[in-house]
Amino acid sequence: GMWQDDEKFIKKDNAFHRRMADVRNMSGRNINEAEALDLIQNPNRPNPFAPASAVVQETLTEEQVDHRAFFDTDTPTFNFRYMLRSLRRELTRARRYKRPLAICVVVVDGFHGIFHSYGALAIESATAMSSETLVRSCRADVDMVGRYGEDRYLLILPETPGPGAAVLAERIRERFSNLTITSQWNKIAMSVSIGISQYPGGDSLEELIAQAELFAELVQEQGGNGVFIDTDRA
Repeated sequence: GMWQDDEKFIKKDNAFHRRMADVRNMSGRNINEAEALDLIQNPNRPNPFAPASAVVQETLTEEQVDHRAFFDTDTPTFNFRYMLRSLRRELTRARRYKRPLAICVVVVDGFHGIFHSYGALAIESATAMSSETLVRSCRADVDMVGRYGEDRYLLILPETPGPGAAVLAERIRERFSNLTITSQWNKIAMSVSIGISQYPGGDSLEELIAQAELFAELVQEQGGNGVFIDTDRA
């Protein structure tokens, strides 16, 4: 009993610190470094640092440049770099003005299973429907929705204490559990696992994300389709 729980706790603790390190690596890099790294890893891709031909420069509007910088390539959500920048700003604001802030990590359950069973088109539908549902569920001018992995999203909820975030997360969970996507005559049920962390509570950007990730993972271990918030802090 007790010893096993201890062991489980140590495992979770280790997982949390691993996550922290991952997030730190992701957030520590500035954009140019990240692009340089991308280049090293994908040498066959066109070099974004090479001088662009005049034609290309003409066709790219300011809006498109902005879009590339801030948005995910496949969905109407922000990309992870932009989300990190925003979270850093919101956390500074929350500290300075002693305001609450919550973040959610939303993981689409069984994402890789959908790919294996139904293929790439089903995944496209699942991704489109997930991002649309999340964007619609959040407050348009306040909350931010970003994607940072094939199957996961980050929600930044300024001015929101834990219980408020839990209410939103539950609403999102319920919406997903009523969704089905149709792919080549197959009806596929959808569900999500949501982890919530909050400030005050998690104190650094990395800690907040790692905590919410871990909580979402706990929900998945219990079979998914649920919400987890640290009630000691809520």
